[in-house]
Amino acid sequence: MFVNPGFSDKGFWKAVSETMQAAATVLGFDLTIVSGDRKWPVMVARGLAALEEVKPDYAILVNEHQQAPQLMEAAEAAGIKSILLLNGLTPEQEASMRGPRQKLSHWLGTITPDNEIAGYEMAKSLVKAGAALGLDKDGLSVLTLAGDFKTPASIIRLRGMDRALVEFKHVSEARRITVNWSSDEAYERTTIFLKTANVNAIWAANDPIAIGAIKALREAGRRPGRDVAVAGLNWSPEAIDLVRRGEMTLTHGGHFLAGAWVMVLLYDYENGRDFAELSTHLSFPMSAIHVGNAEAYMDAFGDGDWSRIDFKRFSRADNPNLGNYPFNLTTLLASRRGY
Repeated sequence: MFVNPGFSDKGFWKAVSETMQAAATVLGFDLTIVSGDRKWPVMVARGLAALEEVKPDYAILVNEHQQAPQLMEAAEAAGIKSILLLNGLTPEQEASMRGPRQKLSHWLGTITPDNEIAGYEMAKSLVKAGAALGLDKDGLSVLTLAGDFKTPASIIRLRGMDRALVEFKHVSEARRITVNWSSDEAYERTTIFLKTANVNAIWAANDPIAIGAIKALREAGRRPGRDVAVAGLNWSPEAIDLVRRGEMTLTHGGHFLAGAWVMVLLYDYENGRDFAELSTHLSFPMSAIHVGNAEAYMDAFGDGDWSRIDFKRFSRADNPNLGNYPFNLTTLLASRRGY
């Protein structure tokens, strides 16, 4: 069972669920998905109820707004194995739990993307675009639009932005605003900001935020990709189209495929190849879709048909010669059935 903190019918978390379901079908799992509609109290309440009603063998949980521990403890009490996906515990929570398979013996581990390198590479793309467009003659001023200041993925992604601010001395942060992962809120907050200030780059924590900011830029008479460089994250079709048109520097991501990758880990665990052989805290890289590889990606997966992926190709149980898990864009593009 997957306790999805987002919506079942739209956005990033829909994509996580879709890739998870595709992999579950290929790998022989019966998957139940419970959605929290982006409200952590709803996520917790529905998750707790479903643990009791469904009684799954495995519970896949997300530390949205740092609320996973109560779901983990409920799973432990019911004898249900759990694994954390995309948002792991904070260092303080981890210390309290003493790590996987310790205080909570049924907590198997955590799989998260490398959010710091994603945040850094997004910022670096703005620096590169600023130079190419001649926007940085008096320094590059960046508006940072964060998802929130509490979810671990958001905190770590911002850490990558902070790393770039230290490295690139001509880059300054005009303001850092949290917009609750919302395109509408990003549009509203950016519109207000642009009435009294000016920037030549926008770092957006995800694609909906970038799209909302771009709408505000256009209404303010600013041209994305010409007057203002914009970077986002999620690999959403809308953002990839903006990348192809030169209005966004890139869309980082691939982390929605964590839904599939967690199925691979549990498949291996079931088949005697425990991922703990490598680590109980697995991290996989995210990749940037930019103008140089956008066409190849859309040709392969633009239709969103994840059932064409041979997920067993990523299994260490089925492929004993694999060292680490090859959860990357190169292997993904080569994994389509019939290719």
